[in-house]
Amino acid sequence: MGTIRLGISPCPNDVYIFSGLILNTFSTGELTFEVDYQDVETLNERSQRGEYDMVKISYANYIRCQNHYTLMNTGGALGRGCGPLLLVNGKGSQEAREILIPGQFTTANFLLDFYLQRPHPKRPLPFDVLYENLLAEPGSQGVVIHEKRFTYERDGLTLVVDLGEYWESKTGMPIPLGAIALNRNLPLPETVEGIVRRSLTWARENDAEAFELCKQYAQDLTPEVVRAHIDLYVNDFSYDVGEEGAKAVEFFLEAQRRFLA
Repeated sequence: MGTIRLGISPCPNDVYIFSGLILNTFSTGELTFEVDYQDVETLNERSQRGEYDMVKISYANYIRCQNHYTLMNTGGALGRGCGPLLLVNGKGSQEAREILIPGQFTTANFLLDFYLQRPHPKRPLPFDVLYENLLAEPGSQGVVIHEKRFTYERDGLTLVVDLGEYWESKTGMPIPLGAIALNRNLPLPETVEGIVRRSLTWARENDAEAFELCKQYAQDLTPEVVRAHIDLYVNDFSYDVGEEGAKAVEFFLEAQRRFLA
């Protein structure tokens, strides 16, 4: 059936979920997978042009790429207590002139809008560059995702608001962060979903090997941080969104449509 071009981020949860596939631990039949690692916003932008067969996208980006893709029920990031954090360099929560965001099309950016409920100047940066700028600019504010949510206190940053916690308090719903999207032109979606589930099952059964692979790609190589990242973002929803997850995704997408209307 040919080669499937798969775009994912190098963050530990993506690498962990796909580790069985990346390490070629089982047969995928006539399918082969070519993995491309990119920043989440790069993946969002490329998905809008339909460049991948499978791609990890922000749920907030789906309305911009749905003509090319359908959402898969496995391989994503959805849950509670796992949302992005609005941080400030310094003390207090005084309003910054601009807020650094990890991409215009990210769920993090939408959750910031949901919290602010009004326009505010923003500057999009890759999430790792964002964090470096946040550390270098006293008084700056930024929305932090991935491993850095576990290290900000150590690095001297202050929490303004947990945007995921705010979403949950207002909606009662878990947070749909990112999903694996499958190109509408790709046949046998159930076969592909089965492969992703098999990859995640392998990771859980061979955790030490999957964990070592994640450390090769992680921004923060501290084992405790990598483990915390995996434990937070890889959960039962990653295996299958299920009824609760599907309701949360539907609610999220409708809330986004209303906000953008």
